[in-house]
Amino acid sequence: MVVDSSVLLAILFAEPHAAWAASQLEAHASELRMSTVNLAEILIRVRDRQPQLFEELEAKVLASGIQFLAPDVRQAQIVAEARLRYPLNLGDCFAYALAAVEACPILAIDSDFRSVDLPVLCP
Repeated sequence: MVVDSSVLLAILFAEPHAAWAASQLEAHASELRMSTVNLAEILIRVRDRQPQLFEELEAKVLASGIQFLAPDVRQAQIVAEARLRYPLNLGDCFAYALAAVEACPILAIDSDFRSVDLPVLCP
């Protein structure tokens, strides 16, 4: 299961789907993966919105049990294609590419993922 940034951001910022997101992370704990690009996106947003809590929230994300994977050339190619094909932002395209390469579903809150050709778990 590839975790999109939106899932962790919902939890970290107590957004409306935070409880759903937390339950999904717990249910799929042994199979969670995330692109390091999405990790960077989360860290940027946390530093921007909660700078006083950055170190605490960064530690929480890094200790979440998610396997963080760096993109490779194949993923870059998939990102480029997905960016033109779907209504996804660049970060979302990296989540999509990792899911495509790993042949697994995407866990997301962002409804833009509903248009992709991979399995997606959304609230």
